[in-house]
Amino acid sequence: MKKHLLIALVLGLSTTICHSQVKISVQGGTGLTGITQNENYNANFGYRFGVGVEFPIDKTWSMQTGLQLLNRSYSIDEAVTALGITETGKQIYMGLGIDSKINGIYLQVPIKVAAYLPLNNNCGLQFSGGPYIALGIGGKSKLNWVLATNERYDDDDFITPSEGNGATLVNGEATHKTFDKNEGLKCLDIGLSLGVDFKYKCLFAGIGAEYSLLPIDKEFPKDLFKYSFQEDQTLVSPHNIGIEFHVGFCFNAGKR
Repeated sequence: MKKHLLIALVLGLSTTICHSQVKISVQGGTGLTGITQNENYNANFGYRFGVGVEFPIDKTWSMQTGLQLLNRSYSIDEAVTALGITETGKQIYMGLGIDSKINGIYLQVPIKVAAYLPLNNNCGLQFSGGPYIALGIGGKSKLNWVLATNERYDDDDFITPSEGNGATLVNGEATHKTFDKNEGLKCLDIGLSLGVDFKYKCLFAGIGAEYSLLPIDKEFPKDLFKYSFQEDQTLVSPHNIGIEFHVGFCFNAGKR
């Protein structure tokens, strides 16, 4: 009996979707993305474009999916200093400046359940939520750093590298593919997304939030500066997180 009831429910839902007008949408916008569990990288804005398909179930509920091309990025551009005293009484000054940007391009497929709340005959609000799956397909990441050191015996005021001789400057740079197998991020991303859209006839504008359930890396320094100074070697597994803004238009694809 339960099996027959489940089959009838699935057939009824399939029939409802198949006889509804499928809606196709095109949208574009921007997203502000960052990562969790890290104290250095700041969120950056990136682009996103997509094509969506909506399968109405009734006047209120529908299923949504599609394909999106989006950019996620986060960066550091700052410097810190540290001062230590050795067993011999020497003061060691270290200044570290880092300019780093992690930039990834993803193909993303959302799978959402949506509910439409009409405000009048022409407009309304649509709330949606569900999982997404994304695959990193490109992007480059860079890291530029400068390390300045100076030391002297602890007698008078400490001399910084800009005030005296004996300073040592070391700098370096590195560029690699964001999803490189050896030193890049994980290319598979699965997460959850929530959103709300204001719809007016065939036009819509909305905002959404995303949270990744998979870490981008399992060995990521919690604090890159402390990690460089050997003060804190804590490694974390950060996740993607962000908000996105979009506008677009939709049209009916006809009855199936």
